[in-house]
Amino acid sequence: MARPILALILILAWPVAAQEQGEPFRVLILNSFRNSAPITEDWYNGLVRGFSLAPDLRVEIDTESPDLAHFMATDHVGDLVEFYRSNYHDRAPHLLVPAYTPALRFLLAHGEDLFPGVSIVFLGADSEFVAARQLPPHVTGTTLRVDIAGTLDLALSLHPGTRRVALIAGTDPHGTLLERQARKVLPAFTDRVELIWLRGLPLDELRGAVIELPEQTVILYLAQLQDRTGQPHVPRSTRRALSSVAKAPIYGLWDTLLGHGIIGGRLVTVEEDGFLAAKLATRILRGEAPAAVPVVERVANPAVLDGRELARWHIDEDQLPSGSQIRHRQPPVWELYRNEIVITIAIIVVQGLLIAALLLNRRRLRRAQAALRDEYDQRKQAQSVAARLRNRVTRFGKERSLGTMATAIAHEINQPLIAIQNYAQAARRHLQSSPDATARLTGLFTKIEGQVERAGAITQRVRALVDRTDPQLQPVPLVPALNEVIQMMEPETKNRGCRILRELADLPAVLADGLQVQLVLVNLLQNALRAVCSGDRFDKLVVVDARPINDREVLISVTD
Repeated sequence: MARPILALILILAWPVAAQEQGEPFRVLILNSFRNSAPITEDWYNGLVRGFSLAPDLRVEIDTESPDLAHFMATDHVGDLVEFYRSNYHDRAPHLLVPAYTPALRFLLAHGEDLFPGVSIVFLGADSEFVAARQLPPHVTGTTLRVDIAGTLDLALSLHPGTRRVALIAGTDPHGTLLERQARKVLPAFTDRVELIWLRGLPLDELRGAVIELPEQTVILYLAQLQDRTGQPHVPRSTRRALSSVAKAPIYGLWDTLLGHGIIGGRLVTVEEDGFLAAKLATRILRGEAPAAVPVVERVANPAVLDGRELARWHIDEDQLPSGSQIRHRQPPVWELYRNEIVITIAIIVVQGLLIAALLLNRRRLRRAQAALRDEYDQRKQAQSVAARLRNRVTRFGKERSLGTMATAIAHEINQPLIAIQNYAQAARRHLQSSPDATARLTGLFTKIEGQVERAGAITQRVRALVDRTDPQLQPVPLVPALNEVIQMMEPETKNRGCRILRELADLPAVLADGLQVQLVLVNLLQNALRAVCSGDRFDKLVVVDARPINDREVLISVTD
């Protein structure tokens, strides 16, 4: 008994001694699948995450991917044994991590020969495979459980009207293994659904078969790494190709297929398996004996589902079993487009405020326009009133001027009337004294006619002056017109004891309204006479001066 115990102590002390010498722990991962397989990336990320929780350990990871899931022939295995014996003879790893069952099977068969005394922490080995064997004391790890029955139960609970289940499996060893496991549990479902096997079909045939599936069918994708023609398949690519044409919901067994067309299932959580294996590995690297670290066995897989597929197939989350994990959950529109929504709302608010401001300004503008229209109407009305007042003032001015002129006009018209009276009396006396006085009477009547025409002209001028509103422009000889006004003002000048001095040059005829000019001159003379003839303090003389400015204009001034 002493020798095995001593050997165990040496094995456990070796990693610690290596770390004390500053040498990093070398961990060799033996991958059952190709490096390009999506499953490899997930469990490797889990391993790295687990090792990162032990910053006190310096770990150097090497990976070998002999693709043991496809190649388990004797010749290939023999070549691998010789390769690893030669490659790792002088640099043996401190820890071996076989990923999944094919790699574990290889190390259980050849590991002690290739890597004597090196501890093994397996990752994701099949739970039935591990349970059927007595593991050596230097071996521990994590198992996985492919829960075909649990996934079918979940699918049928979410699709209660299902009548058929189509199962997809490949001809590769992994697909064949899963098919055998499925056939063990499927008899429990034969009384509930019809089973349809789509085994080893090339991709085009598989797509056609999926398209032809009847309604009320659920598809369970086991695994197809290779079809019956030997053509390899990438599960994610196959799943995307089927999802684009499938009229039935598709379930799977591995969470690496989430986001590639499956709704979900009781899934193997690959990255979590890698994380658990790394936690066991750090315990071994810190010096614990593998035999003292129990195997982590999966009792049940969680229900893991794709939120986008749930929305696509109109599955309410309330239907899911308790503890379900939802990945790729379609976030609410608010979370997806928060910035866009905020910006849009801000734009709408700003636009609303601008529209409100524009409407307010429009209302104010309309009020201003209405006020301006009212003001314009009032101004127009005021202008009309002012025009009427101006006309009235003008008329009053004319009437006032006429009042001033009345005396002169009465005196002037009185003279022809007196003359007419005298001539008429003379004609009567001639007729009484001498019946034959025709020539004399003719002269008298001619004079009477002239005086009548004179009186009529004076009357016409007065009527025109009173009735006319618009000037009547015509050539007017100014000197006679001015003399006529001065003569009309003589009665007033005599009454006031004033005199008017004329200084009139030779003036041309001008284009004017003669009566209006005479009216203005009457007003000026009247104002001047009032100013200078009201007392004895001033020289009672008013000067009327008229001289040409140029060949078109004449200046008339009244000076007191």
